[in-house]
Amino acid sequence: MSLIKTPLFKTFVAGLALAATATAAPQASRSLPGVGLRTLLGRPGGAPMAMSPQSLRTSQATTAWLTSIATPALSAPVLIPGIGGTAYVLRLFVPETGNEELFTLHVPDSPPGQARPLLVGFHGYGVSHLDFSYYNTSFLSEADARDWFVLAPIQINPLLNTGDLSFGSADSQLNVRAVMEYTLANWPIDLDRIYGIGFSMGGGNAVSYGARHRNRERGAFSAIVNHTGATSASDVWVHEPAIRAPLEVTFGGPPPGFEYARSSAVELSLADGSLVQGGRHMATNLAGVAVRSYYFNGDPKAYLRDQSDRLDEFMSATPGLSHELIVETTSPCPNSPNPNHCWDLLDEPTVLDWLATQSLGPPPLQGRILADRAERWNGFDLEQHAPGAFSSLDYDLVSNSTSPSQVSLMNRENTSVIGLDLAEFGLDATVGVQLQTFARDGLPVTISIQGLVGPPAVVRRNNLQVPSDCGPPSTAPRWCFDAASGTLELHEPTGSFSRWSVTP
Repeated sequence: MSLIKTPLFKTFVAGLALAATATAAPQASRSLPGVGLRTLLGRPGGAPMAMSPQSLRTSQATTAWLTSIATPALSAPVLIPGIGGTAYVLRLFVPETGNEELFTLHVPDSPPGQARPLLVGFHGYGVSHLDFSYYNTSFLSEADARDWFVLAPIQINPLLNTGDLSFGSADSQLNVRAVMEYTLANWPIDLDRIYGIGFSMGGGNAVSYGARHRNRERGAFSAIVNHTGATSASDVWVHEPAIRAPLEVTFGGPPPGFEYARSSAVELSLADGSLVQGGRHMATNLAGVAVRSYYFNGDPKAYLRDQSDRLDEFMSATPGLSHELIVETTSPCPNSPNPNHCWDLLDEPTVLDWLATQSLGPPPLQGRILADRAERWNGFDLEQHAPGAFSSLDYDLVSNSTSPSQVSLMNRENTSVIGLDLAEFGLDATVGVQLQTFARDGLPVTISIQGLVGPPAVVRRNNLQVPSDCGPPSTAPRWCFDAASGTLELHEPTGSFSRWSVTP
């Protein structure tokens, strides 16, 4: 395979002193593990000293620069006539991590204000974001032909100050989230058609990011393509002793642990790589998201093939989840410096044609949420009793136009507040609500329900009428209605099984 797989693009690409630094570097460092790009360039993604920044946007929260490239050959105007667009390489300061995130962004030549799909690409270990957007895939040109936006973050790992080793760490995902929100705030993105795709480390990062970010307004994936992905960070630690030290810096020590589990799609046994029964599998949050995994059956990274098998095993056995596993038997990259572990397995037009059929629908009415922080998850706003730990919730919602809507919030764990908007789930609040709940940890909860047009006439808990009380929290059941927001709060004081009924 040649160094550059596809035609070059009209760009204002920046810091790509790659051509002058190490012509074959992007391919030479694609294996897991391999030569880190930082050893070739001093810093992942390019040489900062070659950049001459021009302020593009400044605020208290973020700063970005539009940069230019000194190599004219890398800015050839060969985008498709009549569609076209512009590719940028940007740097974004992220206050939450104190790091700059490097990323490429392709902006299609669409009419102003016309919302378009966004393809988010995650690169593999040992390389930068340019592996996806420039060197070894044609996804940029294929997306350009469809008039899509393309975002490729470098996924800076703040603890290592590098983008070529992140493995879905929560801190690196803060940087990705920052560039996602920057993109959503500044360009017309179709929020129902945001797609994640990644290879090797990046395949696992795509699935992990998709499972940990289920808030539509902040950029939830509607579909994910995982190519031979590292979907279990702890299993990578087991099989890659050469990078255990940086993994332990990233995840706070050897596995197992909260940081490993929250950054992985599935939790695997350290002893034999099997699924941990009853484990913390973040992929459970992917209800309603189409996921497709690929791998070559002769890929030398056998444990990565096994991880895709375990992801398929978990998702196929979990109601509401959708996973398709595609195993290829023809060698995809025999001429690569890293035979049989490369991007070439994916046929870019076919992959994008499949993604184009996927769209984010309304939140699923049934499922399980596994939360590692306070956030919105598939339509539910969760707050925690104790941060830095998992929260979980099994839910089931049923709407009926002639009888009260049914809301079941069971097996609560570490949830101090559960918020939901009935209208978002298609439930009719005018006929009343019946709710049942139970906590495995025995802790109380406040259930915040939006969508009521007025205060309820009667609220009962376990068939006993409950008084309205908007005062400080107490140990007694109570409810409070906020007319300004149309929000009803039910204060459940125990973890025992309880039934609430709300009569309008």
